[in-house]
Amino acid sequence: MTGRIWQILIATILGVTLLVGLGAWQLQRLAWKEALIAERDARLTAAPVSLDEALKEFDADRPVEFLKVRAEGTFQNDAELFVLTTEGGVPGFQVVTPFASQDGVVVLVDRGFIPEPLKDPQRRPETRPSGQLEVTGIVRRHVGSRGPFTPDNDTAGNIWYWWDVPAMLAFAQVAPDQRVAPFVLHLLPVAGGGKTLPSPVATDEGLVNNHLQYALTWFALAALLIGMSGLLIRQTLRKES
Repeated sequence: MTGRIWQILIATILGVTLLVGLGAWQLQRLAWKEALIAERDARLTAAPVSLDEALKEFDADRPVEFLKVRAEGTFQNDAELFVLTTEGGVPGFQVVTPFASQDGVVVLVDRGFIPEPLKDPQRRPETRPSGQLEVTGIVRRHVGSRGPFTPDNDTAGNIWYWWDVPAMLAFAQVAPDQRVAPFVLHLLPVAGGGKTLPSPVATDEGLVNNHLQYALTWFALAALLIGMSGLLIRQTLRKES
């Protein structure tokens, strides 16, 4: 074989190895995501635990993601935070409010989505409940939620582009000696409660499972590369014969 054909073969082997490796990695991600979705579904159908029980699970280094939690306490409405997001193409915010529970723990509660014009609390006084109440939500830790191109959070404008629970608690002026939850409680919608604001976000947020499609794409590209290399080698042999 000529040097030209060897170059094609080496480049093809390297390319196919890379593409197949990426496809195999996506299959591993697929198995991980399916297990995560199964765990979420199982926990969503389970009975809720108390906030204190959830913290004990966390302190024991057991997984708490998607754990359903019920707590009683009061919202600290004057310390609302706003996480930038969209819903159905509508720009807005997820309203995050510190919740002082009867267990003596402050936990950040993601109460749901509001359109951008309603960021001003004076335009939505009915969305800021007062007094003692009970909330039920699921635990989200939001570890590694910042992407490589995500900007810094705008604390001056109280606009958060990514979840930074310690910084959010500090911004909300939670006392340093106050016991806090190291996670966020995402409020679940009340069954038959109708459309309310803030509108609780879907429980499958962040769990889009496209890994099989990605894997098939990488494998298809590997097959295409083999086919194209075969044609190129054939043309080269014809020219040299």
